[in-house]
Amino acid sequence: MKVLLIDQITKVNYKYTFPLANGLVKAGAEVVLAIDQKKERENCVCERINLFNTDEKNIGKVAKLKNYIWSYRRIDNILKKGKFDILHTEWYTFSPIDYYFLNKFKRKYKIKYVATVHDILPFNQKFYDLRFHKKLYTLADSIILQAPENVKRFAELFPDIKNKVCMVPHGHMLDYVDMIDKNESRERLGIPKNKIVFLFFGQIKKVKGVDLLLKALLKIKDRYPDLYVVIAGSVWKADFSECQEIIDNNDLSECLKMDIRYIPDDEVRYFYSAADACVLPYTDVYQSGVIQLAYGYQKAVISSDLPAFTQFVKEGKSGYIAETGNFNSLADAMERAILDIDNLPNMGKTGYDLVKQTLNWDELAKKIVEQCY
Repeated sequence: MKVLLIDQITKVNYKYTFPLANGLVKAGAEVVLAIDQKKERENCVCERINLFNTDEKNIGKVAKLKNYIWSYRRIDNILKKGKFDILHTEWYTFSPIDYYFLNKFKRKYKIKYVATVHDILPFNQKFYDLRFHKKLYTLADSIILQAPENVKRFAELFPDIKNKVCMVPHGHMLDYVDMIDKNESRERLGIPKNKIVFLFFGQIKKVKGVDLLLKALLKIKDRYPDLYVVIAGSVWKADFSECQEIIDNNDLSECLKMDIRYIPDDEVRYFYSAADACVLPYTDVYQSGVIQLAYGYQKAVISSDLPAFTQFVKEGKSGYIAETGNFNSLADAMERAILDIDNLPNMGKTGYDLVKQTLNWDELAKKIVEQCY
């Protein structure tokens, strides 16, 4: 069985794509990856072809669009020469173009088309996305969703094609964890060594709830002067002005570190190693690799009560849960974590054990081969 796996944003998604590809190989598939400009191998055993520049920051929209079309034309040639059995995608970055080419490939090469769906619809949804996502999902022979709640949401949006769905969770990220000394990490990042550190890490989008975290911090900072919040990541297609206004209008210098930029892979370990717990105040999410990374670093998690989180975050056992969209509830959950500071390492270990046992890549890839391919 020969598989062409396409990932247009491997630079940010390789912790899913590479272990999946390796697992597929172990399950008996021959896998070729068509990816973006990520050059580092990261232990990936498959042939990789660098095509897309989707995630490049210094390239304009027109140039990206031209590259996107060119990349799909290259994929056409790859399919023509390679005699593939399976075409497997993960993202629809420009859904009308994605549909044009994927429809063409399926008809031209009589190939089975499988779609892993990280986001059922984009959070920055364009006027055409619902229409073309439905066409793409209709085109697919099998659709992989990563959480029970996503299966439910998909069925509500697309009831006519819900029978194509297979539920296969996002695998763990334990292979990408590089835990180092907490004090060494704090010294490198300029974080006080004597503080209780809560970390928000990842792309800052409207649905990530950073504004809620700042409001929760304001509510409890005077009661807990040892609390220190770190927010690290780049702003992605979001208006950061509300968050900036909260910061500008309040004296948060003693309890907040903002590192608003893309965090390179070789720096990620310092942020997680420096933290006592991770905070995920999201207001919406389809699934989250961040929670697997947090538990990979054996950190307790404070999260909103979205189903994608509560399947892993157990109140008082592996973390603390807050009502989605409610900063008062988030403040209460943060307070519970502060008062239970000595038990946070045990909670992180509980989360680690759960993720390790239930999200094994080889088993998940085997399920994809057997049920989706």
